[in-house]
Amino acid sequence: MFSPYSTKVDEMNQIGDLVDEISRLASEHDGSPLLVAICGAADLGKTHLSVQLVSALVEKGANASHLTLDSYLMERSKRNALGISGYQPEAYDLPGIRSDLTRFLQGDPIEYFPYDHAEGKNLPSKMTIDPCHILFLDGLHSMHESLRSHIHYSIFVHATDDLLLKIRHKADIDKRNQSVEFSNLNLRNELKIFKLNVEPYLKSANVVCEVKEQWQYELWIPTEQT
Repeated sequence: MFSPYSTKVDEMNQIGDLVDEISRLASEHDGSPLLVAICGAADLGKTHLSVQLVSALVEKGANASHLTLDSYLMERSKRNALGISGYQPEAYDLPGIRSDLTRFLQGDPIEYFPYDHAEGKNLPSKMTIDPCHILFLDGLHSMHESLRSHIHYSIFVHATDDLLLKIRHKADIDKRNQSVEFSNLNLRNELKIFKLNVEPYLKSANVVCEVKEQWQYELWIPTEQT
């Protein structure tokens, strides 16, 4: 188990404990893929963390890969027409995710279409994830109850409300091509929807990665896990 700590050293050392823990779990697993969920609010670096963990594990000789749930996200135009936030489970094809993960655990590859946040829809080029020993599944609802039986380990990326709003505002402008005014109008409402639909997953995570500022974290175990 992790002891609470904070660090200001380079990024790879910051995630070293997670790499060691996941390596240990994979070595003790039954031979089928180990699925690791990385959950948390939008724009806090779930995909970035997943990529760094995969890279570190591959350097250690592990066969690891990464899938983001954004690939199963409803097009933005359809969500807007229905009044659905990306923080709501209804915005995702959860049955499709579960089906793909079920087949993956049985040794089949996963085929998906990457999501373009600037355009708000999936790209036309299909990607494939071949069978591997460790698969990271990052997304707002990677810890959803319909997927929980498939997940072996979970990480929740968290930040204070003020930091989350700051990061989300910047991403709205830089990543989603929104105007400053449009982002400002939606920030508080999106925060409320996040707290209702996503933040509750924190309590059942194996470990929480608290974002202090860019590349500075504190890892801790939720009370329910100690």
